[in-house]
Amino acid sequence: MNDGLGGQPVLGSPSDRAAVGRARAQRLLVTLLGDHWHAGRSPLPSGGLVAVLAEFDIAPANARATLSRLTQRGMLQRTKEGRRTSYRLTEPGWHILQRGARRIFATTDESSWDGSWTLIAFTLPLDDANQRRLLRARLRWLTFWPLYDATWVTPHDRFDEVREQLSELGITDAVVVRSKDLDLLPNGRARLDAAWRIDELAAGYQTFLHRYRELAGRVAAGGVTPAEALVARTSLVSDWRALVGTDPDLPVDFLPPSFPRAEARAVFLSISEALAPLAQKRFEDLVQTLEQL
Repeated sequence: MNDGLGGQPVLGSPSDRAAVGRARAQRLLVTLLGDHWHAGRSPLPSGGLVAVLAEFDIAPANARATLSRLTQRGMLQRTKEGRRTSYRLTEPGWHILQRGARRIFATTDESSWDGSWTLIAFTLPLDDANQRRLLRARLRWLTFWPLYDATWVTPHDRFDEVREQLSELGITDAVVVRSKDLDLLPNGRARLDAAWRIDELAAGYQTFLHRYRELAGRVAAGGVTPAEALVARTSLVSDWRALVGTDPDLPVDFLPPSFPRAEARAVFLSISEALAPLAQKRFEDLVQTLEQL
C-alpha cells in the first residue's frame, strides 16, 4: 500500500493501515464532490457514489462507511425516498470546498509582499481538543504557521478570512493583528524557518513533478480514456491539495531562487484542465447509470 506524495509504503499494525485507508477514501470522496457536485444539483444516489469509489478500488462496504463518516462530520446530508438513499454536500461543506478550490486552482503565487504580517493569538479550553484541531487545520490552510502554540503568523493579508473562520468555529477569545510592525528576533525567526520546512516542501514539489511527468506526456498526446481520466485527475487534485496544504505560500522574499513551486503548479493546472471534461463524463456516466436502475 502507498500513501502520500512520497509513495512510500505505509507501515504499522492492521488498525493503522485501516485508518489510512479510511482517510484516503474520505479524501477521495471530498475531492470528487468538490469537482463534480455544485450548489443546487440534485442529491446523488448512494449507489452511484459507491460505483464512483469502486473506480479507486474502494470496496462497497468501505464506500458506504465513508458516506456515513462524512455525514457524521457534517460534510454530507443524507436523504431517503422509499428505498433510495442519496447524498448532497451540506451548505457549510460546500463553502469549505469552494474556499479550498480557490487556493488549489490558483494560477499564480502570492509572490509580492509589502512587509506586512497577519498575526493571531488565541486561547481555547484545554479539554476542547476537537476545536483546537479544527482551528489549527484551518489556520494552516490560510497559510498561518505557529510561532508559539497559540500565536500564529502569515506574511499574507488574511485578516478578514481568519475572522470569518473564528466566527464559524464560535471562537471569541482571540486577537487578530495586521501590521508591518512585527519584529522577529533571531530565535523567533529561526523558530518560524524551522516550522516552514522549506527544504522538505521543495522536495515535495520535486516528487510531484516526477510522479506526474509521464501522465503529462500521455495527456498531451490524447492517450487518456474517460475512466483513466477520472482516477488520474482525482488523484492529481488530491495529491496537490495535500501538498499545498503543507505550504505556507511564502512570498519570493523567503524562498531560494530554484524553488520548484511555479513549475509544479503549471504542470498541475495543465493536466487538471485537460482531464476535466473526460473525468466529468465518466463521473456522470457512473452516477446516471445507477440513477436509472
